[in-house]
Amino acid sequence: MDLLLPPRTFRMLEGLRVSPRKSQPGRVRGERLTRRAGLSIEFADYRDYAEGDDLRHLDWNVLARLDSPVMRTYRDEEDLAVHVLIDDSPSMAFGEPTKLMVARNLAAALGYIALCSGDALLPVRLGRREAPLSALRGRSSFGRFAAWLGREVADDAPTSLSTSLRSFANSRNRAGVAIVLSDGLDPEAANAIRALVGRGHEVWLVQILSDLDLRPDLEGDLRLIDGEGGRPTDITANSIALRKYQENLRQHNESLADAAKRGGGRYAVYETSRPLEAFIRDTLKREGWIH
Repeated sequence: MDLLLPPRTFRMLEGLRVSPRKSQPGRVRGERLTRRAGLSIEFADYRDYAEGDDLRHLDWNVLARLDSPVMRTYRDEEDLAVHVLIDDSPSMAFGEPTKLMVARNLAAALGYIALCSGDALLPVRLGRREAPLSALRGRSSFGRFAAWLGREVADDAPTSLSTSLRSFANSRNRAGVAIVLSDGLDPEAANAIRALVGRGHEVWLVQILSDLDLRPDLEGDLRLIDGEGGRPTDITANSIALRKYQENLRQHNESLADAAKRGGGRYAVYETSRPLEAFIRDTLKREGWIH
């Protein structure tokens, strides 16, 4: 699977930053000013300038002497933990392109933004038994992140979305922005999101759905096979059954949105047929997820 974003997408992402709604405690010096009181702004070190940096921290004296732009960093600056949680459960394998492919490419874009702006990127694969990567930092780590995204993980006993989210919530990961990229079609997903919120994470849920998920065009006697391993269900697909399905989906999606937003988080639906750049521009940027 080719996860290399086209050059125009990388250009679009330059200078953008993840924009959390609440302050999270950092562990190492980063590029986000803390809101904690009682700390003085103490110079710590220099680093190279990157496009989009706040010019208030540019050292103009060094620029004048050496013709080299460098940034001053301070000891009260903190990094932000950006957890990118990608649902790799069986239901994500459906659609064209697959929901998983769309999730991976969106993860690549969001991860690039986090890495370039000095945040700590912590990727997790949901639904599979795999040890998570250690924290990635800096633009140079993007190649490692992209390789991780493209790696196929075999697992004879995949876990459900809700089980994986609860396991992450109960882990010792530090609180931060938890970006969940999933179709969210697990009946217990909303309760699992609430568990994440209860652990102090600001949850950003992007629900990735195919056209068939949203507008099924089916009729006649059908046997539905649960992609997550549940028992098959026989139905007669007619206008009444389809209306009932869409109403149930609407209610389920509203419960997901409510679970994320009640903790100060965000929620959006991303249809797989929508171009990545359009979703970033018209949803993530316009609604303030990134700036």
